[in-house]
Amino acid sequence: MSKTIALVGNPNCGKTTLFNELTGSRQRVGNWPGVTIECKTGQFFYQKKQIDVVDLPGIYQLSCSDTHQALDEKIACDFILNNETDLFINIIDAAHLERHLYLTLQLLTMKVPLIVAVNMMDVAKRRHIDIDLEKLQRALGCPVIGLIASKGTGISHLKKAIEGYQKQPLQHLPILYPEPINKHINLIMHKINQDHSKYSFCAEWLALQLLQDNHSIDVDLSLSTLIMESKITLEHTLGEELDIVFADTFYTRAHEIAHTACITAGTRKTITHYLDRIILNRFLGIPIFLGVMYCLFLFAINLGGAFQDFFDIASEAIFVQGSTQLLSMAHAPSWLVALLGAGFGKGINTTISFTPVIGAMFFFLAFLEGSGYMARASFVIDRFMRIIGLPGKSFVPMIIGFGCNVPAILAARTLDNPRDRTLTILMSPFMSCGARLAIFAVFTAAFFPAGGQNIVFALYFIGIVAAVGTGFILRKTLLKGELTPLVLELPAYHLPTIAHLLTLTWVRLKSFIIRAGKLIVPICMLIGLLNAVNTNGTLNKGLSSSSSILSSIGRAVTPILSPMGVTTENWPATVGLVTGVLAKEVVVATLNTLYTQEAHLTDTTHKPSVVTGIKTAVLSIPQNLAALKNSFVNPMMASAPDHTLNHQVYGVMYERFAGKTGAFAYLLFVLLYFPCISATAVMVKELNKKWTFFSVAWSTGIAYGVATSFYQLATFYSHPYSSFGWLLAIVLIFVLVLSIMKKSGTHQKGNHLPHANRLKTVR
Repeated sequence: MSKTIALVGNPNCGKTTLFNELTGSRQRVGNWPGVTIECKTGQFFYQKKQIDVVDLPGIYQLSCSDTHQALDEKIACDFILNNETDLFINIIDAAHLERHLYLTLQLLTMKVPLIVAVNMMDVAKRRHIDIDLEKLQRALGCPVIGLIASKGTGISHLKKAIEGYQKQPLQHLPILYPEPINKHINLIMHKINQDHSKYSFCAEWLALQLLQDNHSIDVDLSLSTLIMESKITLEHTLGEELDIVFADTFYTRAHEIAHTACITAGTRKTITHYLDRIILNRFLGIPIFLGVMYCLFLFAINLGGAFQDFFDIASEAIFVQGSTQLLSMAHAPSWLVALLGAGFGKGINTTISFTPVIGAMFFFLAFLEGSGYMARASFVIDRFMRIIGLPGKSFVPMIIGFGCNVPAILAARTLDNPRDRTLTILMSPFMSCGARLAIFAVFTAAFFPAGGQNIVFALYFIGIVAAVGTGFILRKTLLKGELTPLVLELPAYHLPTIAHLLTLTWVRLKSFIIRAGKLIVPICMLIGLLNAVNTNGTLNKGLSSSSSILSSIGRAVTPILSPMGVTTENWPATVGLVTGVLAKEVVVATLNTLYTQEAHLTDTTHKPSVVTGIKTAVLSIPQNLAALKNSFVNPMMASAPDHTLNHQVYGVMYERFAGKTGAFAYLLFVLLYFPCISATAVMVKELNKKWTFFSVAWSTGIAYGVATSFYQLATFYSHPYSSFGWLLAIVLIFVLVLSIMKKSGTHQKGNHLPHANRLKTVR
């Protein structure tokens, strides 16, 4: 029979590192029931016994308060109240023991089965902090294990403690409340035990919550009356609000325990202190942040690009050429060849081809998170955000958006204020995700082989500007309100282990590939089939798509995009935008499929053998690695494929987009338009349909306006009158929309904001 344990702790305590050490690759990501906050679960085996692990959200306290409370705390609280696990592992930071013990004392008050894992013992030692684990164990009354999770130290002792844990009555020293409080707590606890025995194990904690005016906990009338009388009496007697009294009581006890268990041999400035003097400098902070983001693109494009040819050529040889040749040898009908070869095979080829670039980006982001810089980036940007009237905490989810917009939207759940949550969610889709990076890499290799990293950096920067601009406009119109102060814990700097970085990268990359592949492959099959069937029902064998069903649809829609430089002949670009609504990475797959067929490249008689293709793929690795040094000067050359097929496809692209101006306008539209279906679906759950529709309309309108304005300005002298007309129309429409938003915001009174569901515990 398996045992279930749950990891709980403050943010930045090493909880994720411990989770990865325990579970390795045996983990999966889902959602908590009823909400869309990420839920990570995994398992490990110890002495032939399976132990399931649940990673609870990082929290500072256990609270079930109402609307203005972060929902991750409600989830953790609900999980504990429902008694869904056999054992809790509370991870605390050895270097900040006193602050982390506040949550530990709350868990002990709830009387849950608990093991305390004191992590980062090496960091504490470097700061000359000596922790007596035996004294700490006696004070807390539960097992205490010392860990260095990043190095795997103490993991075996923790597993042994988990396997052999026997729940016993807790013997920790009780929390000493001011004398008048004890009497009333005992009365409320007796009432809970009498009428709500299900929650008798945490009656003391529930009593504290109820005395602090927790309206999200439903109680019967008799208990509600008792609580009201007790609260009035106590606040009159103590002369202070009860939530302040309880917080002071817990912090005082945490200080006493930390003082008993810790010996600090003087104070000494650490490397973190010296680095923060530079990184958090008010003048250097933002330039350093921009430099780090620039290095992210260099790393992803160069190192990822060095392996991109291998994945691209090998997967094409196997799944496209190989499957097409086998089907042709079997005399399969043309529609089946188009469906499986140009469709299924090309879908797998496209999914695999951008894996190295995305993987390199995830690896670099994991390094930034593990090193402690990511939290500081939010702190640095907070200064700029507050100048323009935006909450600095919004930038934390937005940074996550560099990997994927979906978790960025979900991360907004950690914001306490509903107005800030809504604002952050509406800003997040403008952050350039990994899927967009795949599109940028293809276009920069084709149109901007010299200095392509500058194009990618510019696009990412424009995305940030669009997000910040959207937030600024919403704050002044539809979402007026006071700014929420940023309270952020800055972890010590760490050098993450390669094993931890690879594990985290693999988990994220695997999730991305599976999600992308489920959309890309079917879409490519459908596109390949529609492009092989003519409007009269005949087959064109995939060699000419000018009269296909897909071509007819694309040509009909393309005139809408003509102001941004997309001509009727470039109808595949329109189809790419339509399919990109499902997932941005599908844009590359669509263009690859259509331009390949447009260039008559599916004729197998001109294809090298599968074996030759694989040999070419293998040889591309040492060639690209040898050129890696030079590619740091010109990053896009590392990812620019050099085999004949792709050069022909890129030639078609260059001709259809009429050069660099049309291509960059197209990239601007891809950057800013309609969020993908996954992000849109999450928005509906996190906000509501009205706000989701606004996000879709706003982002697509901004994309059209920006792309059209750029193209018309860049080509102004070729057609000055029509360009002036388009620019004037865009300005007038924008002013009209802003006036409508401002008028609507004046009449809003806050009830349009989405609220969290109330957590019902005691009935």
